[in-house]
This record gives sequence, C-alpha cells and structure tokens, in this order.
Amino acid sequence: MYEDIFESIRHAAEKRNLRERTIQLYCSNVSYFLRCTNKPVTDLTLEDAEAFLTMKRLEGRSPETHNHYRSSIKFLYKRVLKIA
Repeated sequence: MYEDIFESIRHAAEKRNLRERTIQLYCSNVSYFLRCTNKPVTDLTLEDAEAFLTMKRLEGRSPETHNHYRSSIKFLYKRVLKIA
C-alpha cells in the first residue's frame, strides 16, 4: 500500500549512506505510524506526528524507542515529504 513511500525512504537514506538496518527500522516505524494515523500520506500534518509520539510516550515506551519513532517520522517528513 505504501510501497512508493518506502522506496522513497530507502532512496533518501541510501543517498545519506545510512546502514541497511537503519533503513529497515525507518520503514517499519513509518509503516506503524501510517497505520495508526489511518490517513493518506498526502493528508499528514505535523499534528499527526505530535499526537502519535505523545501517544507512544503515554503508553510508557522507553526513551530509546520513542527516539527511534521520532527519528523515523522526522526523516519521513523532512526528507521524503518535504514538510517542515
């Protein structure tokens, strides 16, 4: 469903020489984020990301896990979607 987004993430990450494992985690985390928001990628807002990250923090996720989600979503918004 989001294969084009994952391909764009992979392309942008490879241009920055990121490790394969990092690319896989970014795609996995972004996939989870997109399923949770249940919105088309073109309709995503910064508030969607903030709400998702707040939800994860309130669920008691570790700071490390929260930072993984944050980094993945930030990469999606900044490098792929060119938002903020």
